[in-house]
Amino acid sequence: MEARWNGFGCALGLVLLGTMLMVGLVGCAKAKVVKPELPKSLAGVVRFTILAPGAKQVSLVGSFNGWGKNAMPMKIMDSSGLWLVDVRLKEGEHTFMYLIDGTRWITPPLAEDFVTDGFGQANGVVIVR
Repeated sequence: MEARWNGFGCALGLVLLGTMLMVGLVGCAKAKVVKPELPKSLAGVVRFTILAPGAKQVSLVGSFNGWGKNAMPMKIMDSSGLWLVDVRLKEGEHTFMYLIDGTRWITPPLAEDFVTDGFGQANGVVIVR
């Protein structure tokens, strides 16, 4: 018995081969790992990041926005739960915290320094020069 390839069989074979190659390439691609970092100045702007997986809303609150709970909403960057906001700040020392889902005040895990806030928690400090 002689094996024959018709047009449909060839097309199906090419589709399957292409799919296997794509899956292999995607699986081999290096995943970019993004992690929280110290607040840092970027040409007059300070970037704040926090890892808050599962949060529906994260706000940056601090001395620079009158501690307004909704003054600076952050944007979620990826599925890991990394939130980010870039803020233009004047020179000087600024204190801040993160507010998660409008109820949980979080001391920044990464900051240049920390000060007590008078309510039993610590505020992060960022210094803009």
